[in-house]
Amino acid sequence: MADTSYLKREVEQYVREQLATEFGVPFRPKVLTLDTGGTHEFDAVSADGVVVAAIKAASGLTSGGKNPSGKIKTAIAELYYLSLVSAPVRLLILTNPEFHALLSRDVVGRLAPGLALKLVPLPTEMAKRVRQIQDEASREVSGPGRGTRAL
Repeated sequence: MADTSYLKREVEQYVREQLATEFGVPFRPKVLTLDTGGTHEFDAVSADGVVVAAIKAASGLTSGGKNPSGKIKTAIAELYYLSLVSAPVRLLILTNPEFHALLSRDVVGRLAPGLALKLVPLPTEMAKRVRQIQDEASREVSGPGRGTRAL
């Protein structure tokens, strides 16, 4: 079984550190109450509550060169949750430049007011490790003899 805990533990922490440098305040994961009354855990919330962010380490096109529709839908779901919190800055942070470009094209003119996509590229070694984890998970999902799909 692919150990995807690295994504949650290391990648998200790296992004929170980058945000802390940019905004000058610490960030941590936090469950927030949505405008609808429900709750959702966001990956990076600034200590002052000004910035709320979700983090996605999805890759771009599938290994077959197809649009990663499932990953796009998951990212859009995070944008939906971000639209239901009150914060001056609400970000969907992507760590893969190719996926950032794909999603940016897909949502052009369709983002709710106050939402933004942000690219925070990973250091080379971290990006390689993420790719290895995604490849391993893809092999598990696609099964033997069916090729691989990029996560």
